[in-house]
Amino acid sequence: MNLLKQTALILGLTSLVIGGWAIYRHWQSKISILFSLFCFVISIWALSFVAHATLHGRLSHDIHEFCNIWLVPIAIGIISQIIFKKRDRFSQILQIISIMGAAFLGAVIGFSMPRGQLLQDAISFYPTLILIEYAYVIIQDLVLHVPMNTDLISPSKKIVFYLGLVASLIFCTFDHVPALGYTIPALGNLLLTLFLGFSSQVITPQKLLRIEALVSRFFAIVILALIITGFFALLYPYISETFALFLLNSFLISFAVLALWSPLVTFFRYLGRQIHRSNSEALDQKVENLRQSIAAAINLEGLQDLVVKTFQEWMQSARVKLVYEIDGVSLPRRVRLYFKFLEERNTTPVLHRDILILERDQMLSDAQKLNLDLILKFLDKHQCDIVFPVFYQEKVIMLVLIQWETAFNDWSVSLSRFSKLYDALQELGPSIVRLTRVREEKEKDRLVLLGEMAAGLAHEIRNPLGAIRGAAELIPDPSSPWARMIREEVDRLNRLVSQFLDFAQDPKQAPEVIELNEGVQTALQHLKLALPKDVDIKLQLASLPVPVLMVPDHLQQVLLNLLQNAVKATSSTKIAKISVQVFTTGFSISDNGTGMSEDVKSKVFQPFFTFFKEGTGLGLSICQRLVIFNGGRIEFKSEPGRGTEVSVHLAAPAFRTFTEALT
Repeated sequence: MNLLKQTALILGLTSLVIGGWAIYRHWQSKISILFSLFCFVISIWALSFVAHATLHGRLSHDIHEFCNIWLVPIAIGIISQIIFKKRDRFSQILQIISIMGAAFLGAVIGFSMPRGQLLQDAISFYPTLILIEYAYVIIQDLVLHVPMNTDLISPSKKIVFYLGLVASLIFCTFDHVPALGYTIPALGNLLLTLFLGFSSQVITPQKLLRIEALVSRFFAIVILALIITGFFALLYPYISETFALFLLNSFLISFAVLALWSPLVTFFRYLGRQIHRSNSEALDQKVENLRQSIAAAINLEGLQDLVVKTFQEWMQSARVKLVYEIDGVSLPRRVRLYFKFLEERNTTPVLHRDILILERDQMLSDAQKLNLDLILKFLDKHQCDIVFPVFYQEKVIMLVLIQWETAFNDWSVSLSRFSKLYDALQELGPSIVRLTRVREEKEKDRLVLLGEMAAGLAHEIRNPLGAIRGAAELIPDPSSPWARMIREEVDRLNRLVSQFLDFAQDPKQAPEVIELNEGVQTALQHLKLALPKDVDIKLQLASLPVPVLMVPDHLQQVLLNLLQNAVKATSSTKIAKISVQVFTTGFSISDNGTGMSEDVKSKVFQPFFTFFKEGTGLGLSICQRLVIFNGGRIEFKSEPGRGTEVSVHLAAPAFRTFTEALT
């Protein structure tokens, strides 16, 4: 058996295994099915060549030629799926042309039609049609800079992908040029074997790998191929060119490979770990430094800066943001369940955009695809590519959001690092809780001092204000503009002092279980006198009782402040629309007023910030403090000119129903 037949046999068996493995692991994915079909056709193509070269049968020769032409449309389809984000028009046309050509040439082969040298060359060199697709792809990518798909293949892997198949095709077709001998096409068979191994890692990965890991795998495949070739070389002198001994030879080789497979894999894994040991040790040291820094943190702000700085050092060209749920990020139920699913699967519970896209493409069920689509929308909403959760007592208390500033970063696919980082981040949970409590205690002490100072200051301010207002009443003409101005300004200062006292005082009452429908109705009845008479508020209650934890007075004060803002926002609107809606976890107030820009929304809770001429800038700050005190949160949805919707989410009591809460 010559070198060309040996390498063809290696290619045929390897491609058969790769194709079977791909369809077994990812049979739901369209691109995996295409890739498996491509591998199977190559396997039949190579094995039929070996059979024809050994047995000299007409059928094996026809099968080899038939596979030779049908490789083209399959390869064009795979290239288009991997490289382009959307279906490309030129690739579609080229694939249709290749299918029509393959059908015609297949008929010539199948019906044993007479063929001249031109038809024979067309059949032999038909795979070079793939080079047209590659030339088009390279021009689109490297010359015209058309955005390519990086979900499956990174820039560093893309060059290998481009060169691999081109070199393989060129070398493989040289077997039809007798003058070049067997060496070059045999090299093409080996290159195509390596290319299929690389493509299997790009198209059907269980984990996304760095280019270094792929190189290690290729090294292992090359060594294994050399071992197989060595076995063939040892056994070849003891057999003659008979089919029975050929089968015996193949069986012995297969048995030896299966026997050596496990120790070989173990050895190459150890070798790969040794190659990348320095990187791993450096990462371990950084993780240990992070653990120590977390334990030694003395304030929450310093801890946050530490985590952000650490991630930015490790992930170059990345933007890192820490977000708490109380900051207005409500973690969707699907995301929580997906974190739990990953933990049950013994997988690091980290959301990674590339992995989610791969898993979505492999799903056959529409419900599963929809679930992953919604999780991807969560990443889009917060403009991030990776999400690390931080748990405390099985609850997510913080998210680390990472966004790549460049199109792709090979660090992002090094999943082996994620588990170490995730484990280190989990130590943030107790530290966050500890430092939050310390900050809350300091805040309470500050508010006590501020309250005492505010009470004394209010007393000192209100006394002269009372005297000024009384003097204004004694002016001979109380209705004069000057007298009215004095009274209005005194009243405004009194309101400012009252709100300052409300802001400075620490809430004393403990939250209690109330029925929100009833609480909102009662509060609105009490607030009618405090709102302009011409304001019409539309109230929509929940269909079922809504038990929540809230101090009733706090509910009334929050409603008053939010409604007053809505009235001010709609003051310039021709037909003002203000509505209050109660839902299962809280209530919302919406209006069709002026709305707010993103810059204004980011400052609405800052004390003394206001965008109303007559505002004090304390109303929303007080609302936020009261809602957080009662275990809830406030969310804003607003666009300039399109109104505002304020949603207040409140804590639910530890009961299944409101009836149980009352009993």
